[in-house]
Amino acid sequence: MEDHKSGHRNRLKAKYLENSANLVYDYEVLELLLTYAIPRKDVKPVAKELIERFGTLEKVFQANEKQLCSVSGIGKNAALLITLVRDIHIRCNKSKNSNIKYLSSADCAAEYFKNLLSSQPKENFMIACLDNSNRIIACHNVAQGDINHIDINPRDIIETVLLDNASRVIMAHNHPAGKAEPSANDVDFTLNVRNILSSVNIKLTDHIIVGENEALSMRASLRFSHYFTKDSSLKTYGD
Repeated sequence: MEDHKSGHRNRLKAKYLENSANLVYDYEVLELLLTYAIPRKDVKPVAKELIERFGTLEKVFQANEKQLCSVSGIGKNAALLITLVRDIHIRCNKSKNSNIKYLSSADCAAEYFKNLLSSQPKENFMIACLDNSNRIIACHNVAQGDINHIDINPRDIIETVLLDNASRVIMAHNHPAGKAEPSANDVDFTLNVRNILSSVNIKLTDHIIVGENEALSMRASLRFSHYFTKDSSLKTYGD
């Protein structure tokens, strides 16, 4: 039995090394990863159970340690490996923004916040504080919620923006389990913050929504662009 397991693992590794696309099924990728944390056990059933429990490979990596350990066959070492891979992926995405100094267009802002938020398992609300030339002064994570809800105090936004002496602000938040589409509450909140910022002579440039697979700029969307500018086709941030 041990020889059979060892042979299967070696074939799985060889299959991956030859061409990673050869691992057709998501459970095979997860199975290969688990071999490094569970040395003497057939981990194919465990990999399949993980995907069955959480629904998708992506959601397996969004689960926390306690949730992972609730699956039979997953101990602390395996849970640590899975969460470590997720956190490394998040750090790699964040590092893509290291050379971005300006957010001068809707496309640039959408990509910037997608790098920061697309792998987050919970809702996060962020703001980028900009000067008049759209240079990034600072980017802040203002609040964190659960998978489908977050409480944000507009006062926290105003205080942060004033401390940075910003002229413009881009807001962003993610929908970890949904589409990059603003809800009615998102729209109301956007208008509320826009009006508050305007009262202290600060412009709300855009609100980026990051979904599971894409990011949406409300300013660049025909449905919402009039909240930010009279020119519905304007994707480049100007006055």
